[in-house]
Amino acid sequence: MDEGLKKLFYAHLTEMVFQAAQVNPSLKVFYRQNGSKEEVFKKLDFKGQISLQKRLDRLFPDEFRVQAGLVSFTERSKHEKMVEKRASLRQQRLEAHILATQKAAQIHFENHWPPTKRDQKKLRPLVRKSRGKNCPTCGVEMLPRNGIHGFTVEHIVPVRYGGKNTYDGEFPQCVGMCYLCNQTRNNIVLAIGREEIHGRTRMTDRAIRFLITQIYGERDQVDSQMAQLFSEQYQLVSSQEIAVEEYDLWGIGEWVEYQIPPEENSTPHLTNIPDTEEDDVEPVYLDLNKEQAVACLKRDLKKAIEVSNKNGKPYSVKRLERLWLKHGSPEQFREKIGMQNEDIDVILFRLYPHQFILETKGTVRYIHALENEGRHFYDFSAEVAIPPLTKTLNEEELVVAETVHATPVPVPMPVLFVRDALAPLHLSDEQNEVPFERIKEVLDGLRKEDGMDWDTYLDFFNIVPSGSLAERINLLLGECGFKCHLKKDNQNLFFVFEPPHVFEQH
Repeated sequence: MDEGLKKLFYAHLTEMVFQAAQVNPSLKVFYRQNGSKEEVFKKLDFKGQISLQKRLDRLFPDEFRVQAGLVSFTERSKHEKMVEKRASLRQQRLEAHILATQKAAQIHFENHWPPTKRDQKKLRPLVRKSRGKNCPTCGVEMLPRNGIHGFTVEHIVPVRYGGKNTYDGEFPQCVGMCYLCNQTRNNIVLAIGREEIHGRTRMTDRAIRFLITQIYGERDQVDSQMAQLFSEQYQLVSSQEIAVEEYDLWGIGEWVEYQIPPEENSTPHLTNIPDTEEDDVEPVYLDLNKEQAVACLKRDLKKAIEVSNKNGKPYSVKRLERLWLKHGSPEQFREKIGMQNEDIDVILFRLYPHQFILETKGTVRYIHALENEGRHFYDFSAEVAIPPLTKTLNEEELVVAETVHATPVPVPMPVLFVRDALAPLHLSDEQNEVPFERIKEVLDGLRKEDGMDWDTYLDFFNIVPSGSLAERINLLLGECGFKCHLKKDNQNLFFVFEPPHVFEQH
């Protein structure tokens, strides 16, 4: 038997599986490359006419199955065993990583260590690697701008609980993630992912496992309660198209929450709510205006949830009826706030952004209160949406500029990084030349951080691979908004920049 031909045949069959190629056309390609069909199988020690499946069973036992004009691996094939083994080993490494992360968070808590300081500069290479990628949690393309799917950096373990600014290894601690997934994960931790120990708060091992497994594990390994809570919150915001910033409840362009005066807090009807449903509830808030009614509902709801949780019970939506009655009825409160047809989860999200979250268990819904803490994602919005470079306006443009409000134009992240990297080169009208080698050195650092060669890096700026490197870098600078040209002095090249340019400091 021709062992070399056998190896080639195995490789070709494997490629057919991966490409879902039809048997007959694909095998004809193999025959054209290695001899006729008769010649090939003669070299493989076959005589007479037998089916392809029998030939494969004799050559590669338990490896391939021929069905419906396609070739596939059997469940006992070497390939499937290898995939299964790799998956098993990866799962073991993931489990070890989860346990190590839980232990590190526990040590951080026990030693009263301060939160890790966020390092924007250290995380910039991660931003570059993540541009144009899909969110690892929901799969949507992360956009380089503000919005529910805008790009953020997710610290899987929040910095306040000891999470680091690292993004290396098989299971990085920091990853690119869309705003909505980042914020929703944060809300889940605040709702059911923490515990109080001797007056201090720590993240639970369960929450750490969920945050890691949701990104790196299999779907059936993710904590079912937390996954459902995540899905409900994500779907609510997505389907209702609710803005992620503070909801403009009063239509005045700026949200100012009504604060209950101290004297009102001490009145009888504003005291702690007992954890009982025996007493009748008086409509004490009928005469309050919209802002005051919203503030009172928030305060009463938080107290009711706190009392219920201290008694070891979650707070159900059904018990919210008693709080509605203090405003007359659910219908009267909805009418007062102008949300007659909205569900309770939408009302809570719009009235109190990032302060309550709902959970469904079977047919019962529960409300969790979130503490007013800083969000644990890193907001890079200022780096990915900036105004265009300034330029000199003629008289007609000046008239238009005085009458039309200019909206900042989002700038692609590769352009932004070039501008940021070249900013330290302070130029003036008198000193406006920069040696080619100096500009090349700066850009060389950017492309190496991204692990690219020059052609791949320049392709981000739509620069075709033709001409000298100096000429192509000159085109790149033009794409980034700089007005410049190449100048040769003796044997040296310079870039001559025309003001105004981004290097100027004000």
